[in-house]
Amino acid sequence: MSLLQPAPAVIGAFSLTAIVGLIVLGHFIFCVAILGNVDSEKSITVSGVELSTMLQCAAGAFCLLGLPLTIHGGIGAIYRIPSHLNTYLMYLAVSLVAGASFLISVAANQRPCHTRQPHVPGEMATMVCGLPSGSAMVLLAIFLVVVCVSMYLVWSLTENTKKSLQTDLFRYQEPLQMKAQLGEEAMAQAQRNARGGVAAAHRGAIPGALWNAAAL
Repeated sequence: MSLLQPAPAVIGAFSLTAIVGLIVLGHFIFCVAILGNVDSEKSITVSGVELSTMLQCAAGAFCLLGLPLTIHGGIGAIYRIPSHLNTYLMYLAVSLVAGASFLISVAANQRPCHTRQPHVPGEMATMVCGLPSGSAMVLLAIFLVVVCVSMYLVWSLTENTKKSLQTDLFRYQEPLQMKAQLGEEAMAQAQRNARGGVAAAHRGAIPGALWNAAAL
């Protein structure tokens, strides 16, 4: 028995299919939002973390790839296609690795408190600490938890879909096996009737009756 069991088909008031559909929709909106905020000309600062233009373009390209893959996963969730769900699950796994790598990079490059000199004469120097980077780490940690839960739910739907397909296969296989068995029995009965007719014709010495001893 596997240590990790799939989630039930119904969680609370929602079906697992509906929950995965909402996950895919949220992921699609997230990718569109990232693409709308990518700036290839200047760096931007998010929660105290400066994102270079190269990093923004890389994130934008990754989210651009995610648009068709999320649609692909949504179709798999609606029509119960395990291959589509597996493809989307792989994309989530890559997203998890990318997010974890960025989290480690933020933690490694987090700067202690330092004095920022004023750019305009007459202004006072300010003390800047790494607290904003800490908030960014919290947001990234929440993002990783959400991705992990999403992966588990998508995997659960994939496993439930596979089991449902196997059940449907067995359900349709039983009538076909029954028909094949009845056909074999009918053919065997016809052969026995034919042999009995040949034997009766021979015993009755019916004129013109054709018989073969090998058929008896």
